[in-house]
Amino acid sequence: MPLISYIKVNSGNVYALSKLRVSKSQWDLIEPNPYWLAEVLTDSEYLSFGIYTDKTPAGLITVIDPRTIEEEGGNDDDQLQPDCLYLYRLMIDERHQGKKLGLSAIKFSQQLASILGLQGVSLTTMDQAPGNALNLYLASGFMPTGRRINNETELVWEAGDQVNTS
Repeated sequence: MPLISYIKVNSGNVYALSKLRVSKSQWDLIEPNPYWLAEVLTDSEYLSFGIYTDKTPAGLITVIDPRTIEEEGGNDDDQLQPDCLYLYRLMIDERHQGKKLGLSAIKFSQQLASILGLQGVSLTTMDQAPGNALNLYLASGFMPTGRRINNETELVWEAGDQVNTS
């Protein structure tokens, strides 16, 4: 099993991470990395990490601690669960998919939520789009809340929920 590590996105690794790609069938599910990285590098609300296998870039994960969001009128920040780390984006490069890196990244977000003193992790997913990751999230202990946000279903994992690791 390769060593999986998470390194905060910075000026030293952003170029290599920007070259990661999902398969063509997943293009409609996630924004291209250069756009994503430009967004997260210019806004302090995002915590972004490169996912590495044996020092090789393999993916990206971005989370938001809802307590760090400044109150601004007219934004969608009230859509976040206030006691949950928000899993904003997760992508695994097409060459590294099928190696349980997505599951590892979800566990990373769950551990990070605990370290930060939050009660769980929330996310939204394009559950009606082909190739979506809904089954991965359900297998990781996430439960649908019944809310739809921007035509995506919201899911929450609460600390103490059992996670299927197989």
